[in-house]
Amino acid sequence: MDASQPEPRTAAELIDRVQIEWAALEYTVAGLSLQQLITPGPQGWSVKDHLVHIAEWEAATDAVLARRPQHEGFSLPADLPTDIDALNDVLYQRSRDLPIDEVQAKARRIHAETIAALGRLSDADLRSTIAEYGADPTDNRSLLAKIACDTYGHYAEHVVWIKELLTAL
Repeated sequence: MDASQPEPRTAAELIDRVQIEWAALEYTVAGLSLQQLITPGPQGWSVKDHLVHIAEWEAATDAVLARRPQHEGFSLPADLPTDIDALNDVLYQRSRDLPIDEVQAKARRIHAETIAALGRLSDADLRSTIAEYGADPTDNRSLLAKIACDTYGHYAEHVVWIKELLTAL
């Protein structure tokens, strides 16, 4: 995430930030050829893999915003790997063979669902923990931090990696 940008203070500011970073992601991948979208880079992931990964994490956030456990957004059992790399590998393995048009449609659909869910938040919701919000009684992380890490911060992180991948192709 861009530390120079202040944390959103309102739901409207949050939605603006999410949309700005989403537009930057879309701009990064717009106009790429099929080959550029599906060819794995040095780290083993293709642009398509980055896009579906982002969509999976947005879906997990959508579950939390619907006051459900994160694992339901992933469509995985409750005993998720606690190691983030292991979880990401589970997500990668199950989606790596999806066709690009399916990935793009999924990413856009889930992003639209995320924006709709964010639109239902109050400013007060942003100051609560995930447990206080009602999604998971054992999760005391900030709801805003969860949203930031899985949306605008996540997009920005992957834009850097996608650009590096494209430079290496």
